[in-house]
Amino acid sequence: MFDVFIGLLQNTGMLALVAVAYGFLLPRLQGMTAQIVMGLVFGLGAMLSPVALMPGIFADSRSAIIMLAGVFGGPVAAVISGGIAAAWRFNAGGMGVGPGLAGIGIAMALGVAAHAFVRTVSRTVRFRHIAVLALASPLVSLGALFLPWSIIRELWAESGFEVSLARMAGILFLGTIMLEHQRRIGAERRVRQLAYLDELSGLPNRRSFYSHLTREWNRWERYSENFVVVLVDIDRFKVVNDTYGHPTGDLVIQRLARVMLEESRGADLVARTGG
Repeated sequence: MFDVFIGLLQNTGMLALVAVAYGFLLPRLQGMTAQIVMGLVFGLGAMLSPVALMPGIFADSRSAIIMLAGVFGGPVAAVISGGIAAAWRFNAGGMGVGPGLAGIGIAMALGVAAHAFVRTVSRTVRFRHIAVLALASPLVSLGALFLPWSIIRELWAESGFEVSLARMAGILFLGTIMLEHQRRIGAERRVRQLAYLDELSGLPNRRSFYSHLTREWNRWERYSENFVVVLVDIDRFKVVNDTYGHPTGDLVIQRLARVMLEESRGADLVARTGG
């Protein structure tokens, strides 16, 4: 049933929309809010047009979306997206409801397990993690064990390979796009950090300092709220560099930065404006 494979690949349009939404939301949301919103977006994306294998038994790529929601968004995103997909599948009815719900549960478990593994090993999702998840995705078909054995054999003989192949292709397709979004956003964040942070001390640099100073000055002009600028220099720092070498001098700068951060208040800005 090659037409089953083609029908499932038509779901890639929705997978692409989910990937675009992920790329839009990732730099704008953080923490629990990001997990909840991502779960809702992925859950809506999981409401795909299914391919009918038998009356009441459908095949689709929703498990790919649910698994990737778990990997990239965490347990909360997996549960929300899986819950939406489960509600949709339950409403569709048919004798495949039980297997469908079981498959969704397996997809959620695989996504959460992959997320936990990534956080333990590398803390960053990589292509090899997506590839392993794709290879493990046929386990979702275990939900079909709720069906009579005669139907299971018929389904596997007619479309089992095509469904598994389409599911793996969906995970690789959507996962790769999401990884590219992740890399791009990470690169943009690093560029912004380099633009506003001093690389050696880790403190805000001259540009960031003067931007903050301008805001404080404008506040003073409008509300007459006083502020203080404190300039600090390291005495005989050249002697340290000449005697112990520049690597030691760098350590002195880093240590001073940590001390000033520890002693400053939350509303203060500690910056390095020197060379």
